[in-house]
Amino acid sequence: VAAPFEPMRSMLAWKPPQGAADPIFLGMIALIAFWATRSILWAQTRLAPEIPTALVSEQVDRPKLPHVPSSLPRVIRLLDTTGDLRVHEREIVVSGLGPLFDGFRIVHVADVHFGQRLEMENYLRAVRELVVGLNGDVVVLTGDFVNRRRDIVRSMAYHAELKGRLGTLAVLGNHDYWTRPERIIDELGARGVRWLGGGDRRSLKRGGRRLVFVGTDAPWNKERPNFDRLIRRNMGDAVILLSHTPDNAPSAARAGASLILSGHNHGGQMCLPLIGPFVVPSRHGLAFAGGLYRVGADSLLNVSRGVGVSSGGCRLLCPPEITVLTLRAPHVEVMAGKIIPAKAVFRGVAMDGWQAAGERC
Repeated sequence: VAAPFEPMRSMLAWKPPQGAADPIFLGMIALIAFWATRSILWAQTRLAPEIPTALVSEQVDRPKLPHVPSSLPRVIRLLDTTGDLRVHEREIVVSGLGPLFDGFRIVHVADVHFGQRLEMENYLRAVRELVVGLNGDVVVLTGDFVNRRRDIVRSMAYHAELKGRLGTLAVLGNHDYWTRPERIIDELGARGVRWLGGGDRRSLKRGGRRLVFVGTDAPWNKERPNFDRLIRRNMGDAVILLSHTPDNAPSAARAGASLILSGHNHGGQMCLPLIGPFVVPSRHGLAFAGGLYRVGADSLLNVSRGVGVSSGGCRLLCPPEITVLTLRAPHVEVMAGKIIPAKAVFRGVAMDGWQAAGERC
């Protein structure tokens, strides 16, 4: 075959030195084997992700919400899932959870990105009614309330209506810090939403056991959190960390967090058929795009795909979501040597009579 120019002719005519052909051939085989192994592991992770053993049950509901007109070209408009909200109800066994907290319900809402787009207004109003109707004991907001400064007041009024029976807890996200974080924090406090990103702790006590909520705004508040000090899980405690980004999860798990609640990654927001997300804003790559994960020995991480959209203005094959987590206390069955959900033993425990106490790290 005639080469079109001299460099290619020289490359095709090159022969390895005497005795070097075998190492070069073996190196090529090793590279091909490495590529094939990585491809198989990638496909296994995408098509058959690991399901944490702490997940007792999962149910996905698809409520009927107002249609959000698509901004995509007509040819790919059917792939737009911007307003196709899903409610993921997960029942999970949480390490350290006391039996009298069994059945505690958390409604996890993330990444609303509240704005003044008229096509999103009816949708967000319906989301608000849906969250209130889920009857969570606590509503947890994990940041990215707004995209622009001028939307702060309306956004805080909206989020303050996302109430749980025992209150609403929140941390801030990167978009909040790119606007006016001090104003957002003040507005949250004035409207009864407890901000935990400054080191506060929210403890619920019952039967001598505690369910503790802590939070961090790192890394956008420019502080390096001391997770050992922030979490400080005592015997008989279950500690739940609110962190906008799941990148904090491995450090929090090493410090003893029972459960980490995050958002930020939007499930990728733009996904491809069969392949799924191809990029997420995380230093862990696609590892925590969205869903429930086991981190460390006995910590769980729930990453919400979020309610709204940020850059791009739409979601492609990546439906938004609200997560409802029903917490189950572990019960060690000594004879069988296995862990079963505490609901099999502690069924019907009333969830009234709470004592709430705020602490400072």
